[in-house]
Amino acid sequence: MDTNTLLKQKLLSLLLLAGVFAFIYNPWTKFPYTFACITAMVLLFTWLQEKSLGGLNFKSLRLNDVAIILGLFISIEAVADFIVQPAANSFFNEPADYSAFRSIQGNAPKYFKYLLYMWISAAVGEEVFFRAFAFLQLRKIVGNHFVLTVLLSAVLFALPHLYQGAAGLVVTFFFGLVFGAIYLKFKNIWINIIVHGLIDTFFITMAYYGELDYFG
Repeated sequence: MDTNTLLKQKLLSLLLLAGVFAFIYNPWTKFPYTFACITAMVLLFTWLQEKSLGGLNFKSLRLNDVAIILGLFISIEAVADFIVQPAANSFFNEPADYSAFRSIQGNAPKYFKYLLYMWISAAVGEEVFFRAFAFLQLRKIVGNHFVLTVLLSAVLFALPHLYQGAAGLVVTFFFGLVFGAIYLKFKNIWINIIVHGLIDTFFITMAYYGELDYFG
């Protein structure tokens, strides 16, 4: 591939990544529809760019993947809750701001609605964009610099969570690093989606039972 073609490819990937990321902040769609739209955009742009969706790594799950997923969920949740979150709260001298989720407490209809929304928007939407699509485009931009790819994707993942405060941003960046490492290791976006969904399910369930201070 000649230099001119390579530069055009890098520029296209950069524009696609930046354009889809910018859509997160559009004023017309709200949670969870923003990431539902982003998922559709990712599928469309990937198909147009690659003539295939194979690069997004929607692979079949095997039976032993269940144990892997559960192990990842438990270990990530433990590290986040007992090490990363307390350290971030202590460093910034304030807990992450999860007040947006307090309205779920004791409200069963809202709880199940948020669960559905979280699986659509966060588990599926965020993983398809911040891992599958971002990794595909970043590889074209930075090459096989996998550590840099994980770092950049984690930064992109953390930025839309600024509303959670500095501590929340650090915790989200941690999750971004971990999810990136998982995707790099297993190269199966379904594993990422399910692990992410389980983590968010635990969070929403704690919010329902009025235990958000557990994360503080």
